[in-house]
Amino acid sequence: MPVHLPTAMVARYRAVDRELVGSALVDTPHHLDALTADIGARGILTPLSLGFNEEFATLDGNHRIAVALRLGLESVPVEVFRQPLDPRPGHAKAMHRDDLSVLLTALR
Repeated sequence: MPVHLPTAMVARYRAVDRELVGSALVDTPHHLDALTADIGARGILTPLSLGFNEEFATLDGNHRIAVALRLGLESVPVEVFRQPLDPRPGHAKAMHRDDLSVLLTALR
């Protein structure tokens, strides 16, 4: 079940900033504009996915978190799950000490 987490915290674990880095799969500027209009009207319907452990976290939802930041959303819906320490994905971001307790609480 998704929980709402602070947008700024979730954004720390994005693999890339879609405002700065495009995608080979979609026309990123057009996609972000369309997604901004949709989320602005209906909210985020598909929760982001955040896997974490004591060392790192990974986020699935780089376009959605970019739009949440654009729109100034204070929180976003997120599915959280424990991720094994090994193998560490290349796009993993180091766990912020203060975030770990928030994520463990969200998991309960």
